[in-house]
Amino acid sequence: MRLTRILRVLIRRKDGQAEWKEITENQLPKGGKKLSFRENSLIAFGVGMLIFSYAYFQDEINPDSKWAKAYRTFTREPLAWLTKGQTDSPVSSDHKPPVF
Repeated sequence: MRLTRILRVLIRRKDGQAEWKEITENQLPKGGKKLSFRENSLIAFGVGMLIFSYAYFQDEINPDSKWAKAYRTFTREPLAWLTKGQTDSPVSSDHKPPVF
């Protein structure tokens, strides 16, 4: 007999008595493990630092790698993607760039 064909299983109640239940009646217990924002954010921060450190070492060891290029782009000109494909020349002859 296959285990997938079993429609009823024996489950113990809180008082210790055994009871037959249909498989479709089984439910996950309420109040299980909850998502912890602190633990998950620490894991995400650690993974981010690991990737950043790897890219840093790749920049030092192998400047031609894609990780080194990404590191240089992120550290030297992080907002370069905003001006990608644009020139520094004025839009028209009467338009002048702002003076700060």
